[in-house]
Amino acid sequence: MSIIEVVEELSDVYGVADFSVDEEKLVQMYGEDICKYPYAIAIGHKMLEEIIEKIPLTYSNDDYAQEYLDEYYNSHARVSEIAKKIVERIEQEGYHAIELDVSGDNPKLNLKMPFSNKASANLAGIGWLGKNNLLTTKEFGPRLTWATVLTDAPLGEYAGRPMESLCGDCDICVKACPGKAIVDLPNPKESYSPKKCGEFLMGRKKDGHPVACGMCLYICPFGNEKSKEILQRK
Repeated sequence: MSIIEVVEELSDVYGVADFSVDEEKLVQMYGEDICKYPYAIAIGHKMLEEIIEKIPLTYSNDDYAQEYLDEYYNSHARVSEIAKKIVERIEQEGYHAIELDVSGDNPKLNLKMPFSNKASANLAGIGWLGKNNLLTTKEFGPRLTWATVLTDAPLGEYAGRPMESLCGDCDICVKACPGKAIVDLPNPKESYSPKKCGEFLMGRKKDGHPVACGMCLYICPFGNEKSKEILQRK
Protein backbone atom coordinates (compact mmCIF):
# COMPACT_ATOMS: atom_id res chain seq x y z
CA MET A 1 0.00 0.00 0.00
CA SER A 2 1.19 3.50 -0.82
CA ILE A 3 1.18 6.25 1.82
CA ILE A 4 -1.93 7.83 0.29
CA GLU A 5 -3.74 4.49 0.17
CA VAL A 6 -3.06 4.04 3.90
CA VAL A 7 -4.32 7.57 4.61
CA GLU A 8 -7.46 6.90 2.55
CA GLU A 9 -8.11 3.62 4.32
CA LEU A 10 -7.78 5.09 7.83
CA SER A 11 -9.53 8.45 7.31
CA ASP A 12 -13.16 9.33 6.69
CA VAL A 13 -11.97 12.30 4.65
CA TYR A 14 -8.47 13.57 3.96
CA GLY A 15 -6.49 16.01 1.88
CA VAL A 16 -2.94 17.21 1.29
CA ALA A 17 -1.87 20.84 1.68
CA ASP A 18 1.30 22.23 0.16
CA PHE A 19 2.54 24.49 2.96
CA SER A 20 5.22 26.03 0.75
CA VAL A 21 2.44 27.90 -1.11
CA ASP A 22 1.38 29.72 2.09
CA GLU A 23 4.74 29.54 3.88
CA GLU A 24 5.08 33.26 4.64
CA LYS A 25 1.63 33.50 6.23
CA LEU A 26 2.00 30.25 8.17
CA VAL A 27 5.45 31.15 9.52
CA GLN A 28 4.23 34.58 10.59
CA MET A 29 1.39 33.03 12.57
CA TYR A 30 2.96 29.83 13.96
CA GLY A 31 6.72 30.21 13.58
CA GLU A 32 9.24 28.62 11.23
CA ASP A 33 8.81 25.09 12.60
CA ILE A 34 5.31 24.79 11.13
CA CYS A 35 6.94 24.61 7.69
CA LYS A 36 9.68 22.23 8.78
CA TYR A 37 8.26 19.86 6.17
CA PRO A 38 6.51 21.00 2.99
CA TYR A 39 3.34 18.93 3.09
CA ALA A 40 0.50 18.53 5.55
CA ILE A 41 -1.96 15.66 5.48
CA ALA A 42 -5.29 16.76 6.96
CA ILE A 43 -7.16 13.85 8.52
CA GLY A 44 -10.89 14.04 9.20
CA HIS A 45 -12.54 11.47 11.48
CA LYS A 46 -16.31 11.22 11.90
CA MET A 47 -17.91 11.53 15.30
CA LEU A 48 -20.51 8.85 16.05
CA GLU A 49 -23.75 9.67 14.25
CA GLU A 50 -26.00 8.04 16.85
CA ILE A 51 -24.63 10.43 19.47
CA ILE A 52 -24.64 13.54 17.25
CA GLU A 53 -28.31 12.92 16.42
CA LYS A 54 -29.20 13.23 20.11
CA ILE A 55 -27.73 16.75 20.46
CA PRO A 56 -31.16 18.50 20.44
CA LEU A 57 -32.09 16.37 23.46
CA THR A 58 -28.97 17.25 25.45
CA TYR A 59 -30.44 20.53 26.75
CA SER A 60 -33.06 18.63 28.75
CA ASN A 61 -31.20 15.36 29.33
CA ASP A 62 -27.85 15.45 31.15
CA ASP A 63 -27.11 11.82 30.30
CA TYR A 64 -27.23 12.62 26.59
CA ALA A 65 -25.18 15.77 27.17
CA GLN A 66 -22.49 13.78 28.97
CA GLU A 67 -22.57 11.14 26.25
CA TYR A 68 -21.90 13.82 23.64
CA LEU A 69 -19.15 15.40 25.75
CA ASP A 70 -17.48 11.98 26.15
CA GLU A 71 -17.71 11.34 22.40
CA TYR A 72 -16.19 14.75 21.71
CA TYR A 73 -13.04 13.76 23.63
CA ASN A 74 -13.11 10.10 22.53
CA SER A 75 -13.10 11.20 18.89
CA HIS A 76 -10.00 13.29 19.67
CA ALA A 77 -8.25 10.18 20.93
CA ARG A 78 -9.32 8.14 17.89
CA VAL A 79 -8.10 10.66 15.32
CA SER A 80 -4.81 11.00 17.21
CA GLU A 81 -4.29 7.23 16.92
CA ILE A 82 -5.04 7.41 13.21
CA ALA A 83 -2.44 10.17 12.79
CA LYS A 84 0.14 8.11 14.70
CA LYS A 85 -0.42 5.13 12.38
CA ILE A 86 0.05 7.36 9.34
CA VAL A 87 3.28 8.76 10.79
CA GLU A 88 4.54 5.21 11.35
CA ARG A 89 3.72 4.25 7.75
CA ILE A 90 5.50 7.32 6.36
CA GLU A 91 8.60 6.61 8.44
CA GLN A 92 8.60 3.02 7.22
CA GLU A 93 8.92 4.46 3.71
CA GLY A 94 12.05 6.35 4.81
CA TYR A 95 10.52 9.83 5.10
CA HIS A 96 9.97 12.12 8.07
CA ALA A 97 6.61 12.93 9.66
CA ILE A 98 5.24 14.72 12.71
CA GLU A 99 1.73 14.40 14.13
CA LEU A 100 -0.29 17.40 15.25
CA ASP A 101 -3.28 16.04 17.12
CA VAL A 102 -6.39 17.96 18.18
CA SER A 103 -4.28 20.08 20.54
CA GLY A 104 -2.41 21.42 17.49
CA ASP A 105 0.97 20.91 19.13
CA ASN A 106 3.90 18.52 19.28
CA PRO A 107 7.00 18.69 21.55
CA LYS A 108 9.17 18.21 18.44
CA LEU A 109 8.08 21.62 17.16
CA ASN A 110 8.62 25.08 18.59
CA LEU A 111 5.41 26.89 17.66
CA LYS A 112 4.30 30.41 18.58
CA MET A 113 0.81 29.06 19.22
CA PRO A 114 -1.02 25.73 18.79
CA PHE A 115 -1.71 24.96 15.15
CA SER A 116 -5.31 24.98 13.89
CA ASN A 117 -6.00 21.70 12.10
CA LYS A 118 -8.85 23.51 10.39
CA ALA A 119 -6.18 25.48 8.52
CA SER A 120 -4.55 22.41 6.97
CA ALA A 121 -7.95 20.99 6.01
CA ASN A 122 -8.95 24.25 4.35
CA LEU A 123 -5.62 24.64 2.54
CA ALA A 124 -5.95 21.03 1.36
CA GLY A 125 -9.32 21.87 -0.21
CA ILE A 126 -11.35 19.46 1.92
CA GLY A 127 -13.74 22.05 3.29
CA TRP A 128 -14.31 25.60 4.47
CA LEU A 129 -14.81 27.49 7.70
CA GLY A 130 -18.53 27.95 8.23
CA LYS A 131 -20.27 30.83 9.97
CA ASN A 132 -19.94 28.72 13.14
CA ASN A 133 -16.14 28.71 12.60
CA LEU A 134 -16.15 24.92 12.21
CA LEU A 135 -14.39 23.21 9.33
CA THR A 136 -17.24 22.03 7.13
CA THR A 137 -17.14 19.45 4.34
CA LYS A 138 -19.66 18.62 1.63
CA GLU A 139 -19.80 14.98 2.73
CA PHE A 140 -20.08 15.23 6.51
CA GLY A 141 -20.57 18.90 7.31
CA PRO A 142 -18.80 19.82 10.55
CA ARG A 143 -19.32 16.40 12.20
CA LEU A 144 -15.61 15.62 12.16
CA THR A 145 -12.57 15.73 14.39
CA TRP A 146 -9.25 16.74 12.81
CA ALA A 147 -5.56 15.98 13.04
CA THR A 148 -2.61 16.93 10.81
CA VAL A 149 0.53 15.08 9.79
CA LEU A 150 3.46 17.19 8.57
CA THR A 151 5.81 15.33 6.25
CA ASP A 152 8.53 15.52 3.63
CA ALA A 153 7.09 12.54 1.74
CA PRO A 154 6.66 13.53 -1.95
CA LEU A 155 2.90 14.18 -1.98
CA GLY A 156 2.80 17.24 -4.25
CA GLU A 157 0.61 15.55 -6.86
CA TYR A 158 -2.14 15.14 -4.25
CA ALA A 159 -2.08 18.71 -2.95
CA GLY A 160 -5.37 20.59 -3.12
CA ARG A 161 -6.29 24.26 -3.10
CA PRO A 162 -8.19 26.28 -0.48
CA MET A 163 -11.95 25.85 -0.73
CA GLU A 164 -14.37 28.76 -0.76
CA SER A 165 -17.30 28.75 1.66
CA LEU A 166 -20.52 27.09 0.50
CA CYS A 167 -22.58 28.56 3.35
CA GLY A 168 -24.04 31.27 1.11
CA ASP A 169 -27.16 32.82 2.60
CA CYS A 170 -27.88 29.82 4.84
CA ASP A 171 -28.44 30.98 8.43
CA ILE A 172 -29.70 27.77 10.07
CA CYS A 173 -26.83 27.63 12.56
CA VAL A 174 -27.31 31.35 13.34
CA LYS A 175 -30.94 30.78 14.32
CA ALA A 176 -30.24 27.52 16.15
CA CYS A 177 -27.37 28.68 18.38
CA PRO A 178 -28.71 28.76 21.97
CA GLY A 179 -25.93 31.12 23.09
CA LYS A 180 -26.49 33.64 20.25
CA ALA A 181 -22.81 33.21 19.44
CA ILE A 182 -23.25 33.17 15.64
CA VAL A 183 -24.38 35.99 13.39
CA ASP A 184 -25.09 35.98 9.67
CA LEU A 185 -21.79 37.24 8.27
CA PRO A 186 -19.58 35.49 5.66
CA ASN A 187 -16.28 35.85 7.58
CA PRO A 188 -16.14 33.28 10.44
CA LYS A 189 -13.81 35.58 12.39
CA GLU A 190 -16.68 38.05 12.51
CA SER A 191 -19.68 35.72 12.49
CA TYR A 192 -18.65 33.52 15.44
CA SER A 193 -18.09 34.80 18.97
CA PRO A 194 -16.01 32.41 21.14
CA LYS A 195 -16.77 34.69 24.09
CA LYS A 196 -20.54 34.25 23.80
CA CYS A 197 -20.13 30.53 23.12
CA GLY A 198 -17.97 30.17 26.24
CA GLU A 199 -20.40 32.20 28.35
CA PHE A 200 -23.26 29.92 27.34
CA LEU A 201 -21.26 26.78 28.17
CA MET A 202 -20.12 28.17 31.52
CA GLY A 203 -23.72 29.07 32.27
CA ARG A 204 -24.66 25.45 31.66
CA LYS A 205 -21.87 24.35 34.00
CA LYS A 206 -22.98 26.83 36.67
CA ASP A 207 -26.47 25.35 36.51
CA GLY A 208 -25.03 21.87 37.10
CA HIS A 209 -25.15 20.53 33.54
CA PRO A 210 -22.35 18.94 31.48
CA VAL A 211 -20.36 21.52 29.49
CA ALA A 212 -21.70 20.47 26.10
CA CYS A 213 -23.62 22.09 23.27
CA GLY A 214 -22.87 21.20 19.63
CA MET A 215 -26.13 22.51 18.14
CA CYS A 216 -24.32 24.25 15.25
CA LEU A 217 -22.51 20.98 14.52
CA TYR A 218 -25.79 19.05 14.53
CA ILE A 219 -27.99 21.48 12.59
CA CYS A 220 -25.69 22.22 9.60
CA PRO A 221 -27.42 21.03 6.39
CA PHE A 222 -24.09 19.64 5.23
CA GLY A 223 -24.32 16.40 7.15
CA ASN A 224 -27.95 16.75 8.27
CA GLU A 225 -30.55 15.63 5.72
CA LYS A 226 -33.44 17.08 7.76
CA SER A 227 -31.86 20.54 7.75
CA LYS A 228 -31.06 20.20 4.05
CA GLU A 229 -34.74 19.51 3.28
CA ILE A 230 -35.82 22.59 5.27
CA LEU A 231 -33.29 24.73 3.38
CA GLN A 232 -34.46 23.41 0.01
CA ARG A 233 -38.09 24.31 0.80
CA LYS A 234 -37.24 28.00 1.20
